[in-house]
Amino acid sequence: MTLMYLVAFSQGRQVSFWPLQIGEHIKVSEKQRTEPEQGANLGSADNPASPVKNWISRRVFIPTSIGTLVGLTLGWLIGQQQASGEQRADVIWKMDTFLSASAKGTILYEAPKMVCDRVKEISGGRFIIELVRSGRTEEILNDVGNNNNEIDCGCNGIYYSTKKLKVLYFGCAIPFGLTPQEQNAWLYYKKDLDPTTLDPDTPTFMQSIYSRLGLNVITFPAGATGGQAGGWFRERVNSITDLNGKTMRIPGFGAEVLQKYGVTTHEQLTEDISVQEAVKRLADGRFGAVEWTGPYDDLLLGLDKAAKFYYFPGWWEPSTTFEVQVNLSKWNDLSPEFREVFKAACSEIHTSILTLYTQMNSKVLKEEIPQKGIELVRFSDEILQTAKDATKNLGVSQK
Repeated sequence: MTLMYLVAFSQGRQVSFWPLQIGEHIKVSEKQRTEPEQGANLGSADNPASPVKNWISRRVFIPTSIGTLVGLTLGWLIGQQQASGEQRADVIWKMDTFLSASAKGTILYEAPKMVCDRVKEISGGRFIIELVRSGRTEEILNDVGNNNNEIDCGCNGIYYSTKKLKVLYFGCAIPFGLTPQEQNAWLYYKKDLDPTTLDPDTPTFMQSIYSRLGLNVITFPAGATGGQAGGWFRERVNSITDLNGKTMRIPGFGAEVLQKYGVTTHEQLTEDISVQEAVKRLADGRFGAVEWTGPYDDLLLGLDKAAKFYYFPGWWEPSTTFEVQVNLSKWNDLSPEFREVFKAACSEIHTSILTLYTQMNSKVLKEEIPQKGIELVRFSDEILQTAKDATKNLGVSQK
C-alpha cells in the first residue's frame, strides 16, 4: 500500500485512502496483540501467554508503522517537487532581450519567454533559460558573442545592430522583400544540403554568414510578425516631399531609405527611445510618425490615440523576423539532445508568433479599426515607387 501511495502521489494525483489504511493497520495490530490466533497456544493460568510473542507483535508493528510514515513523507516530498516543477537542471543559461516592459502586452513581447518555457518543458526541467529584459538592442549581439559575458543568448532583431552588419539585415526585414512563406524558406535554407541525409547540424546559409563575419554567434528564427502596417502619422503624406522634416520611429533599411528624403529617424537621435516614449512623443508632436508592427499591437500601445492617420502597407517590413542569438561556444558545449530541444523550441515559437499576428491583426483590422473610426490611408504610388527605387540603391558593403 505504501508503494501504491508513493506512485500515486508522485504523479500528482490526490489520494484519500492512505489515512484509512493506516487506521486499519493499527487496528489489525492491536487485534493481533490482544486476540489470539485460532489454534494458538495460550498457555494456562500457570503458563500465561508468552511475553515474547507480545514483544514480537510490537517489534513488527513499530518498524512497520515507522516505515509507512517514512514512505509517506518521502512520497510527499517527491510529489511536492514534481508538482512545483523543481528539478536539478543540467544546463542553466541566461537570455537577454530588447523587449522590455515598454512592449508588455504585445504579441512579440511574449516570444522570448515562450522560448524559455518551451525549452524547460521539452527537456523536463533539465535545460533552464533565465530571461532578462534589459531593453538593449545592439549591445545584446556584442555581449552574446563574448565568451566572458554572463549572457548566453539573446532574443533580438538584427536590424537594430550597427550598419557594419547590414548584410545580416536580410535575415530580419528588407523593404519590398519576401512574403512570410518566402522568408521562412530563405531563413531555413541550407546550401549544398543533401536531401537524403538532412543532417541537423548543417548550418543554414544565414548562420554561415554570421560565421564568415567572424561573429561567435549562431542564430535561430524565433518570432515573425508577417506583413506590417505602415505606421501612424499626425498629418497626411501625399508625396515623397511631405516626408521632409519629419521625425519618425522606424528601424533598419526602412529608416535608411526615408533618411534620403529628409526624415530624421529615432536611431539618429543621441538617446535610446523605448516604444512607450515614441508613442508619447508622437502624441505631443515631437515625432511626426511612429511604426511598430500591426493593428493588434499598435492599438494596445495606444498609437491610435496619438495620431490620426494609419498608413499601409508597411513596405519596409513585409515579413519581419526576430531571432535568438546564441554564443557559439556555449552552443557547441550543449549535448546533441539539448541542441535539438533548443532548435525545436525556437522553430515552434517562430511559427506560433506568426500565427498569432495573422489571426489577431485580421480580427482587429476587421472589427476594432472601423469601430474606432481610424482612418486607413494607402501610401501613394509615387511614395511607393520612389521608396522602391531607393531600396535598390542601398549598399550593404562593410565600411
